[in-house]
Amino acid sequence: MHYISTFFSRPISELKAMAVGETLTLLTYKKDRKIVITKQAEDSFHVRQDGFEKKEFSHVETVHLKQLLKQLKSVEFPKNRTYFMVKHSL
Repeated sequence: MHYISTFFSRPISELKAMAVGETLTLLTYKKDRKIVITKQAEDSFHVRQDGFEKKEFSHVETVHLKQLLKQLKSVEFPKNRTYFMVKHSL
């Protein structure tokens, strides 16, 4: 479990260290909403939003990932103080 203040820095640093094809899942405390990020290439990610809204974003570059996470956080994690981060390896 992580504090929401690290919602942008910790996942992005984990994603940079991951291999292509690995997945990182960000879950709410109740685990009823999530954001799934899969590393497609060295600088490209596939982001899936599964909660209040269900959307998919393909080929998101690292420079745009933080902005996308800000948007998704406001929708899926509006009042949360903590979140879970689960890494799925190949």
